[in-house]
Amino acid sequence: MGSAYTILGKQVPAHVLSILTLGSVAAGVAIPKVLGSNDAKKNVPAKPAPPVAQSKEDDFDLEKFINELTKEETK
Repeated sequence: MGSAYTILGKQVPAHVLSILTLGSVAAGVAIPKVLGSNDAKKNVPAKPAPPVAQSKEDDFDLEKFINELTKEETK
């Protein structure tokens, strides 16, 4: 079938060792990113909020439209 390694007195196939190695490397990379550290979060400056867009006379006013529509419907 294939070669096997003797680990702690037991025969372990090579494909099992490769799967365990890939899994441990993936977990070693993913777990710190998921958990993160609080120190790294504290050192990041907060982003300023984007400016609020000022409404103009030309903009469509939804509230005004709905109010006019409901007035017409109630007549």
